[in-house]
Amino acid sequence: MNLSSQQSELDKPLIGRRYLLHEQLGEGGMGTVYRAVDRLTGQIVALKQIITGDAPADDGVDLSTNLRIALAQEFKVLASLRHPNVIGVLDYGFAHGGDDEAPQPYFTMELVTTPETVLEAGFHHPLTTQVDLLLQMLHALAYLHRRGIIHRDLKPNNALVTTDSEGNKVVKVLDFGLSTDREEASSEQVVGTLTYIAPEMLQGKAATEKSDLYAVGVIAYEMLAGHHPFDTSNTTRLIRDILTTPPDVWSLDINEDLVLVLEQLLHKNPQYRYENAEAVIIALCRAMDRPLPKETKAIRESFLQAAQLVGRTREVETLSRSLARVLTSGKGSAWLIGGESGVGKSRLVDELRTLALVEGALVLRGQAISEGGHPYQLWRDVLRWMALLTDIKDLEADALKTIVPDLATLLGRDIPENTQLDAFQARDFLLSVVEELLRRFTVAAGKPTGKPQSMLII
Repeated sequence: MNLSSQQSELDKPLIGRRYLLHEQLGEGGMGTVYRAVDRLTGQIVALKQIITGDAPADDGVDLSTNLRIALAQEFKVLASLRHPNVIGVLDYGFAHGGDDEAPQPYFTMELVTTPETVLEAGFHHPLTTQVDLLLQMLHALAYLHRRGIIHRDLKPNNALVTTDSEGNKVVKVLDFGLSTDREEASSEQVVGTLTYIAPEMLQGKAATEKSDLYAVGVIAYEMLAGHHPFDTSNTTRLIRDILTTPPDVWSLDINEDLVLVLEQLLHKNPQYRYENAEAVIIALCRAMDRPLPKETKAIRESFLQAAQLVGRTREVETLSRSLARVLTSGKGSAWLIGGESGVGKSRLVDELRTLALVEGALVLRGQAISEGGHPYQLWRDVLRWMALLTDIKDLEADALKTIVPDLATLLGRDIPENTQLDAFQARDFLLSVVEELLRRFTVAAGKPTGKPQSMLII
């Protein structure tokens, strides 16, 4: 991209000085999703930003506060997940409006290209294709449930399908705004989308893994029959049918074994549904007389890369306390995390990164390369980010481009060359520029709150 076309890009709405907003992709009760371009990486992403209003929430707490909490919770859930059938989250931040406006949180995630809902992808396709889509959804649920996460809002719009480089349909489960931990599931209020809510939730019981499986059953019925199992035109009648009317699964033009799978998934009493998603996978494969899906490398890695952090409670608490001191009093500190390969150093750092992001700290990440690295390699990614966050003068930019060669492209402007400094003067000036950028950002970014911006460099 040349500088003139990049300048045209920079005319688009900018979020967090990093993300250029393009068209709106969707809107829900909690937020709006846009296609966006990450200026830092050039990656096209999906950006979700909350919608706030003046109406109070039912519990008397300001609605925007509840939405901010929900968005932060959704990010924290997604940040802990790595699975080929679950949407991947990338970044979390706050967009600052006017001086009197509270910062609006957002997060970015991988963009599902040319998406279809799981129903659109399954309609009018062979039964084998439809079952494969259902199996992918179930693999995602098996992963979530094994980690103690209940989705609570599984529906076609939250299970999108894209096509990979080999032409295979890939399901991505998304929108975890209503998800909850198994131990924290509450029966105080009904959440989710009525057409996919399990009967027990309408009876005031808490959602369980089996409630998610019921939603899979409804989606499967729709895919195979071409319509919802109940009349959805009248809310009162729909609630009655969900609670009391067995779906007419025996009229479907499918084999008896598959009918029995649907019947068990859609049972009114969760006690008689399948115990877990793995059991449904086995039953579906048997009904189709096909072997169980092989565990792919991506699925194996998902359980390793995003394994729950076990045995590091003390370390997490120590680093969390240190982060809290920075956020409340501005007192920073430096920590060295050491250990052999594979003991969980990266997972510990990722945990701290997530905590820092949702608390509004700026997280900058550098990487040292033992072989083939350049001078100041550790600072390259950090300074690329800092260059976007602050207003850099031409002389400063010229000094920084020795570390950040693509700085002109990043800033969208030509950088005049300073020929007045010798090598030693240039080095000293570079160090002073780095120090000044750090100082300038912490002061400028803290103006909306009156406190310096907290920063985590890892």
